[in-house]
Amino acid sequence: MRLIIVIFILSPLFTFALTKGNDDTNPYDIKNIKQELIPGADAIIRIKSLRFEVKGESSALKKVKFAVTVFNRDGKHYGQLSLPYDKFSEIEDLEGKIYDAKGEEVRELDDNEIKDYSNISGYSIYEDDRVKVAELYYNVFPYTVEYIYEISYDGYLSWPTWFSRYSTEPVELSQFEVLFPSDQKLRYWCNHDSLKPLISDEGSKKLYSWFENNLPKLSRDVYGDDIEDIATIVKIAPSNFEIAGYKGNMLSWKEFGSWFSKLSKEKGVLPDDAKREIRGTFDSSDNIRQKIVKLYKYMQSRTRYVSVQLGIGGWQPFDATYVHLRGYGDCKALSNYMVAILKQAEITGYPVLINSGDERLPLIEEFPSNQFNHVVVCVPLEKDTVWLECTSQTKPAGRIGHSNENRYALMITPEGGVVVRTPSSGALQNVQQKNITVSLSNTEAKIKASIDWYGDQYDYVNPISVKSIPLEKEEWVKDLFEVPEIILNNYVFTNDSTNKINLNMELTLPRYASVSGKRIFFNPNLMSRRTSVPKDVEKRLSPIRFDYPYLDIDSITYSVPQDYNVETVPSEVKIKSSFGEFSSKTRVDVDSKIIFIRKIKFNDYAISAEKYTEYKNFLAAIVKSDRAQVILVKRN
Repeated sequence: MRLIIVIFILSPLFTFALTKGNDDTNPYDIKNIKQELIPGADAIIRIKSLRFEVKGESSALKKVKFAVTVFNRDGKHYGQLSLPYDKFSEIEDLEGKIYDAKGEEVRELDDNEIKDYSNISGYSIYEDDRVKVAELYYNVFPYTVEYIYEISYDGYLSWPTWFSRYSTEPVELSQFEVLFPSDQKLRYWCNHDSLKPLISDEGSKKLYSWFENNLPKLSRDVYGDDIEDIATIVKIAPSNFEIAGYKGNMLSWKEFGSWFSKLSKEKGVLPDDAKREIRGTFDSSDNIRQKIVKLYKYMQSRTRYVSVQLGIGGWQPFDATYVHLRGYGDCKALSNYMVAILKQAEITGYPVLINSGDERLPLIEEFPSNQFNHVVVCVPLEKDTVWLECTSQTKPAGRIGHSNENRYALMITPEGGVVVRTPSSGALQNVQQKNITVSLSNTEAKIKASIDWYGDQYDYVNPISVKSIPLEKEEWVKDLFEVPEIILNNYVFTNDSTNKINLNMELTLPRYASVSGKRIFFNPNLMSRRTSVPKDVEKRLSPIRFDYPYLDIDSITYSVPQDYNVETVPSEVKIKSSFGEFSSKTRVDVDSKIIFIRKIKFNDYAISAEKYTEYKNFLAAIVKSDRAQVILVKRN
């Protein structure tokens, strides 16, 4: 009954939004916007309609209508549209229009305004991906931009996913329609079990429809950066599919894995000279883990990550010989090459499909489908498992980085796909340790610092230490200090390739302390100050997320000027919560040295939304502690 009521409300609005009548019923007249949606909005999504028609196992048509009313310059970016396409998809039609505040048409998008570019990524040398880009702007606010386009597919693996909203801006109407053969059953998944599609007949097919309307503007303080926590999400997927003549089905993870396994069949052959070279990299006395480490280093020394994706190459890896001779490949090709290398030591490794990166939607185990964008290698051992990130030339064996850890993935075996979980890391593995000495002279501070990074914190710093040009390194080092002026005397990064990076540096801060009469004031927390606290919200909707659990330790020793005594140091602070710990202690040593030690630890990857107030209070106490100052007074 609830669904019928919702559709009854939405249907007139949908009809209203897709038609353009006289001034009184003009859908893009801003007078027709519900007034409660407007306050604080930079733009309002008037309609986002996605219709996907399945025509066969390898063909489909997607139709999209998108209209947004822009209120100010901060909303102008909604006027840009980017439509990627490739060998398996073609943009059949693209139209655009601008309407003024009254909903009157200002102008249409001209064909010569549609730009067509190669869509090659920064790590690609060959791709057949392209993108069409259109931009519509107007100099009188408010105005409305409307785009209508169609994309046809000839071969697909991924069907579209619908989000009821993609931003914090209000939404008048968002809808998703799937036109599907009546003699088949559509496979779909929704993150809200109570939201069922409206199903109706349309000719010889069935039409599945999902709607949401009048969605209010959201605050980032309420949901964080993860829109998937508060959007309604619908995923659809084929049962049977075909790409470039390769047929498969997704009725189970095992079957989907079998299809991918077939794409890699006979791709693991290496030349005889390569086999001899590989076998020479390890000793017969090495245990299996030692062999894996040596073979992984061999692969890293010979290859670099470069994407080569032409046609079916977006899914099928290039063979191991191709990678061995050329020294490059994408994640699929490098993983396939690594598996071939391991075979030379009679070690079995498997490619693993994974959704890598910061996207927070986890693998939906009950809905077999293409939910992946990356490939790594897994080597199961009798009592352990070794994971290998083959696109990295610097990661040690066994570390796949925060963008791959702590998630479910699909291991591809000859028998088919198997859902596995990637390793997680703990705070004690992801450590930042600072050991600093500071010599004070009135306002000036001369500093010697040594900083070590481990685990995922190693991964964060590693690109700076090994890839950046000197000027970028220098700026990055300076940004570690929140002070008005820095003179960087020297610095050096040391990467021992065993999961640790060290930075040694010497620098001068001419204006670190402040002088008032007989007293010197300075903050003993030299580098790790937290200055802001999250806002109060009535109800937090999303967890607070971290890239990884971590522990930061700052140990700083200050030498006090000889003609000064220590008058005041900050009080000791200790906070222990359900999700982490914080401590800060400043003490005076016997030789008038000031020792400052600060530790902060977060235990997990996320803090539940229910603990938002506890988290906010935790940070508020840290901010207060980080503001505290040392006071020195000059001797008489």
